[in-house]
Amino acid sequence: MKTLSRVRENAHFYIDAQNEPRLRVEPGESFCLETIRADNMFLSRDRPFFRDHREVMEVLANPVTGPVYVEGAEPGDRLEVLIEDIRLGDSGNEGYYTYVPGQGLFANRFVSEVFPPDTCFCKVSGDTFQLRCGSGKFELKTEPFIGTICVAMKGKVSLSYDANREMVGNVDCPNIKKGSAVIMPVNVPGALLSLGDLHAKQGDGELLGCALESDGAVNLSVNLIKKGDPRFYELPQVNGDGRVGSICTVPNNIEAAVKGAVYDVIKRLEAALKIPFMEAYMIAGLCIKIQICQMITGACTAYAYVDNPIFHAV
Repeated sequence: MKTLSRVRENAHFYIDAQNEPRLRVEPGESFCLETIRADNMFLSRDRPFFRDHREVMEVLANPVTGPVYVEGAEPGDRLEVLIEDIRLGDSGNEGYYTYVPGQGLFANRFVSEVFPPDTCFCKVSGDTFQLRCGSGKFELKTEPFIGTICVAMKGKVSLSYDANREMVGNVDCPNIKKGSAVIMPVNVPGALLSLGDLHAKQGDGELLGCALESDGAVNLSVNLIKKGDPRFYELPQVNGDGRVGSICTVPNNIEAAVKGAVYDVIKRLEAALKIPFMEAYMIAGLCIKIQICQMITGACTAYAYVDNPIFHAV
C-alpha cells in the first residue's frame, strides 16, 4: 500500500492549488496518510500551554498531510473519499486536550472571567483513554475521526484551519470516521486531497475549540463521481454508518449552517425519491437529525442527516 509518511515535507498549512502533489493514486486504490498532531507538536509536558489563540496561529497549527493527486479527477467531478481505517497515536506520541485563553465557546460576553490555560496529556493508542475529573480519572472509549479533510480550490488559497463548501476543510465532524464516505467537489485537476487533525474524542460543538487531539494514520481510497451525477446537490456530503447527510459551514452563524445543511438534504431527498420539494421537506421535518460539529468564534458547522433506508423508500 502506498504510504505518505508524517515527515515535515509531506505536511502543509495552506490549501493551495500550487502545492506540489506528494502522492499520486488511481481511483479505487487504497493508500495511507500519516498525520501530525494539530498543535504541530508544539506542546509537551515541559511546555504544556499555548499563551493565547494568536500563539496557536503563530506556530502554524493544524498541519495536513498531502496533497494527493487523484488520476482522472477533473473540475466539476466529485471525489468520494472512503475512510477504511484510523489508527491513533501510532507514533507513540500522547494525545492532549487543552484550553487556550480567548478560544472556545465561552471566550465571549457570556463568561467575563478570563480562565488560565490548561492542558491534559493522555495515551490515545488504545480503545480507551483516561479523562481527568477532579483529583481522579475515569476511562472513556475513544471515538476516532478526521477533523480536517481538504481539496484545493481554484484561484483561492486558505489556511487548513478554515472551512468552506469548496475545500471542505476543518469541519470537525465526528462522522468522518471509519466506514464513512466523504463526497467533496473537485475544483482543480487531480483534486489535491489532504487531511489531518485526527481526534480521539469530541463533544458536539467542539466547545473548547479543541478536541482530544492526536496524530495517527488513515487508510483510505477514493472514487470519482463524474460531473452531472444527480446524487450531489451543492454541499459536501458525509454518508455511511446508516446515515446520508450534508455538511455546512457558515462563519459566526450556527443557525445559517443548520439551515444550509438541512436544505441540502431536502434537495437530495427530492432528487433521490423523485418527489416534489414539499414532500421531501415534510419527510425531513419528521426524520432529519442535526449535529453541531463546531460552534466557536469564526467557525460554525452543522451536519444534517437522515437514515439511509429513507433514500430507498420507493
